[in-house]
Amino acid sequence: MTNQPQQDVCCLMGDPVAGNPTQYMLEKAFAVGRLDWRFLTFEVPTIDFEGALRGARIFGFHGIMLAPPHRSTVLSYLEEVSPVAQICGQVNCIRQTQGKLHGDNTEGRALRQLVEQTIDLAGAQITIVGSGRLARALGAELAQSAAREIVYVCRRPETIEKFSHELAQQTSLQSCRVQALETGTPLAVDADCQLLIDATPVGRQQPHEQLPIAIDSLPAGAVVADVVYNPPLTWLLRNAREKGCPTIDGLTLLIEQVALAFEIWTGATADRQAMREAVEEFLVL
Repeated sequence: MTNQPQQDVCCLMGDPVAGNPTQYMLEKAFAVGRLDWRFLTFEVPTIDFEGALRGARIFGFHGIMLAPPHRSTVLSYLEEVSPVAQICGQVNCIRQTQGKLHGDNTEGRALRQLVEQTIDLAGAQITIVGSGRLARALGAELAQSAAREIVYVCRRPETIEKFSHELAQQTSLQSCRVQALETGTPLAVDADCQLLIDATPVGRQQPHEQLPIAIDSLPAGAVVADVVYNPPLTWLLRNAREKGCPTIDGLTLLIEQVALAFEIWTGATADRQAMREAVEEFLVL
């Protein structure tokens, strides 16, 4: 048992939060790490978010994970924000130190660390399918890796053109451009692409739902990642593996980003295998 006057507590805030496996993973990580910490899950509507955050500050919660819709609205309440979180405008992990809230984004960092186990991103060309919140968070982090170019592919280029220009201006990228995805025309992946990321919800709960990507155009050796974690093996990953491409599934990505939050809060190393077993049990995989 802890000798501290108050137990260390972390939490998740979002709306909705039903079915979110974060608490299950972190409680297991705390137990395996022999840390007398607790993790709570709160469903917090937008109208109550400011008050809930104030309560977490008052009660000394050590860490806070944020789920939509709060990741883009929290920045003005924080004393410090990491450069990547500032660029993408998204915070999913908060650490409280001496009453001050420090915001970070572990989504892109998780993917970057996983990719760098396979390839060197310096000088790489990266293609991201999607233009939403997660596509921006991943791009903001990967732009810090000395990559050469990021190409966003989406059906509505106007939704991310401004961000792509800002990303090119604020980082060392040589180029950040947007390519329109035409209806009925599969995407032909650039021959020099070294990392292809599906940052869309396509395939969620439907493992056979297809992305408009010409699989035959995938360059040999390109790493292919998908953010969908249930099911972990999507149509894109299944076909990429058949082509011999290294892959990163959404479940591994989810575990890594939550493990990074654990390490930010505790200073200890997260047992990723224990977290995987916990989330697989939770999701009945």
